[in-house]
Amino acid sequence: MASNPSNWPLPQDAPTNEDLARCVHCGLCVNACPTYAITGLEAESPRGRIALAKGVEDGVISLTAAVQGHWELCLQCRACETACPSGVSYGRIMEHSRAQIDAAPVTGRNARRLRKLVLRKVIARRRVLGPLLAPARMYANSKLRRLVRRSRLLEPFGQLSTMEAQLPAHQGGAFRPGMPLARPVTERSRAVLFTGCIMGELFGGVHRATGRVLARHGVALTAPAPQGCCGALSAHDGDLQFARKLARENIEAFEASGVMPIIVNSAGCGAAMKEYPDLLHDDASWAKRARTFSWRVRDMSEFLLTDGASDDVPATFPGRVTYQDPCHLLHAQKIREQPRTLIRTTGCELIETAASDMCCGAAGLYSVVQPAMSAQLRARKVEQFRDVRPDVIVTANPGCQMQYEAAVKEGGINARVLHLAEFLDEAYRTADQ
Repeated sequence: MASNPSNWPLPQDAPTNEDLARCVHCGLCVNACPTYAITGLEAESPRGRIALAKGVEDGVISLTAAVQGHWELCLQCRACETACPSGVSYGRIMEHSRAQIDAAPVTGRNARRLRKLVLRKVIARRRVLGPLLAPARMYANSKLRRLVRRSRLLEPFGQLSTMEAQLPAHQGGAFRPGMPLARPVTERSRAVLFTGCIMGELFGGVHRATGRVLARHGVALTAPAPQGCCGALSAHDGDLQFARKLARENIEAFEASGVMPIIVNSAGCGAAMKEYPDLLHDDASWAKRARTFSWRVRDMSEFLLTDGASDDVPATFPGRVTYQDPCHLLHAQKIREQPRTLIRTTGCELIETAASDMCCGAAGLYSVVQPAMSAQLRARKVEQFRDVRPDVIVTANPGCQMQYEAAVKEGGINARVLHLAEFLDEAYRTADQ
């Protein structure tokens, strides 16, 4: 490797030449990239960012503030992987590029330190995260929220107003490992639920709905303890060391449940957990365990349409419904038709929007650390929803769900936002009436 002119050592997690060399610069990824769609800049495309990564790796260019900015503006949605004919592992390249930034940031050092502190000491620690998010849960379901919205009290405060709009409503209390879920009348099979960090604290209603949906299909679902954060947010931020620590903890936690499927309601978590073998590839004592673990991970829609569905569950959902693909479900897990198939079983009018497969701008912490780009991507979704006028917007990832909550509020769109599990749960209950 050539010497690096930026005067700091490349970390062990720098992108490999093998990964970088796969890119043949054909440009098919460019039009799939959300940041390129907004900016039109080559440096904000996958091809451009890979060229920068190779330049830094080869010692041709330094890791400057400009290079760091181009990498950090990436959503890591991985739409480019779907478009790429050469099989470039762009997600891995960008995680490892972020690891270089994490090792020696050129700019924004204090912000990165704070972000790492929050991810390590707050997000990954349920006993800290839970009490911090409890007021947000109470506010989301309170009369105070309705008063604040009617008065438009937060509108002058920009990002704070957006964060308020993103809070999911009517989720009930948190759902944590060890809590009970609905039981089937007749048990056909068993599975275990991954509860996650933010998902469990702000979307407890989604997990409870999943328990009821699977119970209808004869699946006994439990949420074993201990389990914790999947590590996706840390990996995407370049803190691969901590992501590996969390991966090992989850693998060990779920080994006690044997070979039962692990059901995941968050597309980002599911993608990260399926890729634990890649994350732990160089760890001889964990690589095989990671492969066994990842084989068990299933998105809820994937599970229902492969080994968990019963054919005699009636479902009814009147109205116009649009489904928005979470990036890490479509582009990382390659799951597209399963959610749509399940939605169609309810007899609703399923309508497609333009660019339903383009990132909404949520992308984990992206809406917080890159609010301007996130807002532009959210505004595109607003226009697409206005074109089709749905009654319900369905997705399968908590970050996307929060982004769409803000979109319908900002756009004055009269539509509800539901997770796929909530949608199916409501359809089953409607059919009972």
